[in-house]
Amino acid sequence: MHRILNFIYNNNIDIVEEVFKDKVSDGMLNHLLEKKERFKAERNDNIKAWFDFIGRLDGENSSIM
Repeated sequence: MHRILNFIYNNNIDIVEEVFKDKVSDGMLNHLLEKKERFKAERNDNIKAWFDFIGRLDGENSSIM
């Protein structure tokens, strides 16, 4: 848990593309990036956007995080 919180605190949500690139299909990557942009715009807060993003990942994509 500490590692996850440290990661969220110390990394801008824009790193999502780097985290998932070459690990998921292009279609899934685009979907994840769209979700990231939506949460980023809605929350206007990096940590809250991360919580929304990570909280909505399915099991497979959650394990990549």
